[in-house]
Amino acid sequence: MTIHNESFDTALSQAKNQNFQFKLANQNAGKAGTVRTLLHYVEPVLLNQGCLEVLDRFIKNQELQAITVIDSNRQAVGIIDRSKISDIFLKPFSRDLLGKKQISELMDIDPIIVDIKASIDDVAQIIIDSGMRHMVNGFVIQENGRYAGMATGLSLLEEITHRKQRELFVLAHHDQLTGLPNRLLFKDRLLQACQHADRNNTLLALIFVDIDRFKFINDSMGHSSGDCLLQFFAERLSKNVRLSDTVARLGGDEFVIILQNIGNEKDVNFIVANILEHIRLPISLYDHSIQVTASMGGALYPQHGKSVDDLIYKADIAMYEVKQRGRDSFQMFMPGMENKTKERVSLEAQLRLAMAQGELSLCYQPQIDLQRGRMIGVEALLRWQHPALGYISPVTFIPIAEETGLIIQIGEWVLREAIQQHIHWIEQGLPSLRMAINISAVQFQHDGFLPLIKQIIEESHVDPTYLELELTESVVMIHAERAIEKLTALRVLGLKLAIDDFGTGYSSLNYLRKFPIDRIKIDQSFVRGIKNTPANEAIVKAIIALGESLGLETLAEGVENIEELECISSHHCMEAQGYHFAKALKADDLVAWFHANSDRH
Repeated sequence: MTIHNESFDTALSQAKNQNFQFKLANQNAGKAGTVRTLLHYVEPVLLNQGCLEVLDRFIKNQELQAITVIDSNRQAVGIIDRSKISDIFLKPFSRDLLGKKQISELMDIDPIIVDIKASIDDVAQIIIDSGMRHMVNGFVIQENGRYAGMATGLSLLEEITHRKQRELFVLAHHDQLTGLPNRLLFKDRLLQACQHADRNNTLLALIFVDIDRFKFINDSMGHSSGDCLLQFFAERLSKNVRLSDTVARLGGDEFVIILQNIGNEKDVNFIVANILEHIRLPISLYDHSIQVTASMGGALYPQHGKSVDDLIYKADIAMYEVKQRGRDSFQMFMPGMENKTKERVSLEAQLRLAMAQGELSLCYQPQIDLQRGRMIGVEALLRWQHPALGYISPVTFIPIAEETGLIIQIGEWVLREAIQQHIHWIEQGLPSLRMAINISAVQFQHDGFLPLIKQIIEESHVDPTYLELELTESVVMIHAERAIEKLTALRVLGLKLAIDDFGTGYSSLNYLRKFPIDRIKIDQSFVRGIKNTPANEAIVKAIIALGESLGLETLAEGVENIEELECISSHHCMEAQGYHFAKALKADDLVAWFHANSDRH
């Protein structure tokens, strides 16, 4: 069945809380209902009613265990149970001796009497504390102070047992944080959905969803904020699928969506585009407003896989393809993607060995003072030359290093190597050049980052005023107040600080004023082709003006030709780097380049 926009909107409006009913069930699993659900009306007897008349009721109804005794105001005053009256009248001559007595003389004047609104758990505890005989006799239920009926101990026990079974089912099949189906229930539903698709000759789509940079958000803002984000995220997914669909959480920041009754791939694209749009809306976490994105990969049944496990595997592969392409998007599985995944796993294993085997190295790109026309610094750039695969781009291996945590070890090596090279150049007679080093978000947020910087400075005896750490906007804007503290501590050590790729992230001008930074680097995407792109020129001009107003130096990245250089210079950009001056050079080549270009000035 093809899904048109109108039918989707209708279905969406009917499905606002489809998956979150499980969350509600989970939250209420520990809350007992009231005894109203156990109420069974048993005709009471009056205080002045005869014993033999009551006895006859027990004889006629063998299932009757107890009868409530009430007064003229229909208030319960006692209870008469089968065992007591039977024991009395089974004795010889008891009918003749006691037959004329009223029931008030034989009744138990200490029954359990509860209000109809009393919780089942409370009543159960009362019975346990009062003696288990009440489990047989049951208890009296009143409403507004008047007799309403009775409940047996057996019905109470059955209700508690059933509720515990329901609780266990919820615990076993639903995620405790979000209330969504967990991996166990998800697999069962996916199997049923596949069988349904076979019977009805329809398609289904499995969508893998992963929150982008969740680990960074969780580590930087705290686990309570991370949990809150997962709950918000789960709710947004649930509210933007149809009644027939399933949203589940597999664990961590991984979610899945089962889309049933799909006509074709366009239907999937329409639904997923709507989900992505809603995911991007700002989320309020305590006193912070953050924006998150997600990477989503899909696979169709039976087109891409005819088994549950195969379908899961293909959707997961497609999701990782989105991660590799820059996140915040959706990709349907395509043949050949599985080979890339195998390559990625292999690449991760080889990256772990790369440092020990000397495959990682640094190159250095000159940074030019545009007013004086001379090199004033370099940016250290990480390179990986694999013995079999050749040159591997940082765009490929840096995300792997960040996801696996290898970036901590690699980042420390880069810092030590770059500083050692800076010292070596001075020994060779070069002037003290500024050494700019890129810092990963994972590095910056790591608890050991600041102590490591202190240790390296002390051990190397480097002048920290010639070291510049480059961080992106997103790194310093997430938990900005904490970032300011860490940046300030780095400045106290004497280091310079720069915001890299400026203009591509999300800066708050209020926070930008507070950041103890020295330089903003204009992203190369705004510099490239600037003469033919008025919008880019306007952005570059605005960034330079912002830098001037805040007392910050500006550096343009990616300057490749004379036209771009003339344009940024006309707007008073202070520094630049790019292929127009030099590509990233090995250490010895940079020395030769420096001498060759120094001779020209």
